[in-house]
Amino acid sequence: MAKNIKKEEKMTSADDALSTLHQVMERVRSAGEGDKVSVQDMLDAVGTRSFGPVLLVPAMIILSPVSGIPTVPTIGAIIICLIALQLLCGRRSIWLPRWLLRLNLRRTTLDRAVRFISPLARAVDRLLKPRWSLFVRRPFSQVIALLCILVAATMPLLEPLPFMATTAAAVICVYALALVAHDGLLALIALLLTGVLAGLGVTSVGG
Repeated sequence: MAKNIKKEEKMTSADDALSTLHQVMERVRSAGEGDKVSVQDMLDAVGTRSFGPVLLVPAMIILSPVSGIPTVPTIGAIIICLIALQLLCGRRSIWLPRWLLRLNLRRTTLDRAVRFISPLARAVDRLLKPRWSLFVRRPFSQVIALLCILVAATMPLLEPLPFMATTAAAVICVYALALVAHDGLLALIALLLTGVLAGLGVTSVGG
């Protein structure tokens, strides 16, 4: 009984609003209890009702040196596409298939990713604030979701190209941060970066 209450309290806490990159990273750092941290652990840590933080986690992992592990960008892209598709369809909570939820990273690997991102977090957070929030609400949030799907879908193709998958992940991070901070200006900047990424992709493939 006490264990069920503890779990319920943890999930309620996880679904509290997260509004900064630092908060999201701290939740990820505390995810799970053992030597390995599963996708389920990370989802429980950031909550299942806030699409911004949940989009941000796989994108930030791909942006970190962890992306050097084979298949990590591809698996991250699948997770991003599934989450963004649910945002596009208007779901209120996030669902992932069991086989994805069971995938895990060693805690030391996850800690390395968080340490890589943490110095940037506070600097980035100073620039974020709620503004032009029209551009992060429906129907614009659905446009963001569609663009995240399109960008993430390129990651498996871009994985062999140096830095291209991480560049795509960076663009998704900007979209996710816009949702987290309710920052419409940041969403417009992400749209501009999407155009730049598309140009780089065309140039790389053409070359």
